[in-house]
Amino acid sequence: MNTDFRNLSPRERQVMQHISMGKTNRNIGDDLFISERTVKFHCANIYKKLNVGNRTTLISKYYNDIKDLH
Repeated sequence: MNTDFRNLSPRERQVMQHISMGKTNRNIGDDLFISERTVKFHCANIYKKLNVGNRTTLISKYYNDIKDLH
């Protein structure tokens, strides 16, 4: 996996997986038993650590990284 993704905390990785499935912040919060505000906090950290500006770019980076592993 890309070094950038290794810099994510375990919880950020969980949130990232849910984002990659197209879930909303509310759905992610419900699934992980955290508030929507906490999800937004994790998203902001993920965006900063991976140097992306939005969910679409984040998902693209995630799937391109997975594709490169195969």
